[in-house]
Amino acid sequence: MEAEAARQEKEALGTYGMLEGADPRIAPLRRALAVWGLTADDIGVLSIHGTSTGANEANETHIWNDVFTNLNRTSGNAVPIMAQKSLCGHAKGGSAAWQLAGLLQSVYHGIIPGNRNADNVDAAFQKYTHLMFPSKTIHTDGIRAGVMSSFGFGQVGGTVMVLHPRFVFGAIEPAAYEAYKVKNRVRARLSYKAMSEMMINNSLVRVKDSPPYTKDLEGPVLLNSLARTTFDPKTGSYSYTAKLATKAELDSANVAAISQILSKPSTAGIGVDQELISSVPSNNPTFVSRNFTDAEIAYCRSQPSPQSSFAARWAGKEAVFKSLGVSSKGASAAMRDIEILPNEDGVPKVTLHGDAKTAADTKGITDVHISLSHSETVAIAFAQATSS
Repeated sequence: MEAEAARQEKEALGTYGMLEGADPRIAPLRRALAVWGLTADDIGVLSIHGTSTGANEANETHIWNDVFTNLNRTSGNAVPIMAQKSLCGHAKGGSAAWQLAGLLQSVYHGIIPGNRNADNVDAAFQKYTHLMFPSKTIHTDGIRAGVMSSFGFGQVGGTVMVLHPRFVFGAIEPAAYEAYKVKNRVRARLSYKAMSEMMINNSLVRVKDSPPYTKDLEGPVLLNSLARTTFDPKTGSYSYTAKLATKAELDSANVAAISQILSKPSTAGIGVDQELISSVPSNNPTFVSRNFTDAEIAYCRSQPSPQSSFAARWAGKEAVFKSLGVSSKGASAAMRDIEILPNEDGVPKVTLHGDAKTAADTKGITDVHISLSHSETVAIAFAQATSS
């Protein structure tokens, strides 16, 4: 069973490929991004160690610029950086926890806090073109993923990528999501109850006078990366027991989610077009007969504003061309090969004929979704080509 689960996980992840790189951050980051259909350009914020020391600033910024270079981040799309440690100080292990809490808030709310005391960024950082150091807060339209790195004395540290929850929720069955919401509400109430009790009993901070393991377990715990605490319901505390894990359990829970993502149609191309309604000569019989099918002509002329309907479909045909990854040929384009008519529910549906269908078949495109809209003066269309 374990061998089969490992094989499935390897096969699912292998679909995206691996990056062989010198920096240990690169391959895991690329793999994590690819699993969720993201790229390096989707990392919207980077939380760094930021000790404000000459050696660290030079090394840390240099490393991360190299990481994003190797991940093929688009030139000019710099990653906003936040350095929380400038505010909360160095707390050894605690600083990483604070960073993670801040990164979670930033990704969830789409707000990147400014580095308030970054009033004089070193000119040497100008060569790190993938990084930027904002001094004022940035309100984004949404952050898909964020990354943080933190390390302690002896260069012991790690890197974490935080994904916006909508990607996770979108990969599970509706029933599983509804069950999660129930559990989430229960946890929220218990958390509120625990916090209230701590505030009432003045027990918010509890100073420990001993580690959660006995003296004879100090070595086995500290030298075993698999050691985990056990909860004691009588005392309400966690401690290590003599029975420590020696073998890591294979976590294949994400195999089903990844397989589900792979089984869904993927986007092969998108296209958008906007036209002035007055610029589309829908009153010209030659233009109309050349570029619209008989069914399209009959439909548009039956609408309250035929000019708007013709213009919207003209924009739609241009958008479909773009989504197929082929350029429009202007006056010589076979626009009749792209037919846009409402389906039984009244939703615009694209049917391809001739050269347009050949281009789609060549690229493995199985469907093209279209959205049309117009105002009194402008028509706009958005097309998404998908492949199985």
